[in-house]
Amino acid sequence: MLRGTWIPLPSGLRPSVLGALIGLAVVLAIASSSFARLKPIARAMIEALETVNQIGLGLAIEDYEASERAARSLRNQAKNLKKIDIEIFGLNPARNAEFDGYLTAMEETADVIAAAAKKEDAHAALEGLAQLFQSACLACHREFREPAKLLRPPVLYMMNFFNAWREMNRGLAMNDFALVERQAREVATASRTLQRDSAIESTFDIHEPQEREEFEGYLRHLTQRAGEIERAAVEGDAKKATWAMRKMWEDGCISCHEKFR
Repeated sequence: MLRGTWIPLPSGLRPSVLGALIGLAVVLAIASSSFARLKPIARAMIEALETVNQIGLGLAIEDYEASERAARSLRNQAKNLKKIDIEIFGLNPARNAEFDGYLTAMEETADVIAAAAKKEDAHAALEGLAQLFQSACLACHREFREPAKLLRPPVLYMMNFFNAWREMNRGLAMNDFALVERQAREVATASRTLQRDSAIESTFDIHEPQEREEFEGYLRHLTQRAGEIERAAVEGDAKKATWAMRKMWEDGCISCHEKFR
């Protein structure tokens, strides 16, 4: 949920991994300031998604108590969202009951996941997650998000970028520099592809020549930092990689958001 969380570190942790985790904590702290400025519906969905990720992480490392706690947290998130007037989310008040129905589905499937995790039944928990996506997340998106065209090209690009960034952090934490290298190359390729006036105008709806030039500068910054991350990964240097990732956020993402979002 982009909030500070204390995680006990295992003994004998490699310095490169510890450096990567520290770097991740710094980047998350920076990102939290931008997170606070997101629209309420975006914040709520990102928080829910992060909780789902915690469920999956707990199952992956067989920490069933963590998965159970995350599932209970997801249930509470859905319950609390029901108390909010959906007009705040930019949704039609007349569809409040429909929206609450999807939140009820989230509550019920979260209970199923929590119960499965308590029994240490990974298969049942995964079935619950599949049901969560089908009956709550994807069903709600089909009814509310897609008709409103909320997944516009800029959002899709930023989601892909964020996924790549998350995978780079995962690679650093696991000492998997090949994964970091691949993801950094993807970011560089995507950013380089967009560095044309026509692409910027059609994808991000930026028409003024001066603004397009400024936006292109941010894209060049992303490309440059992604290249630095890739080279650091080839060298197996986690410290350089985390520094470049932090600068990517500070001087690229966050600065661009302050100007254009």
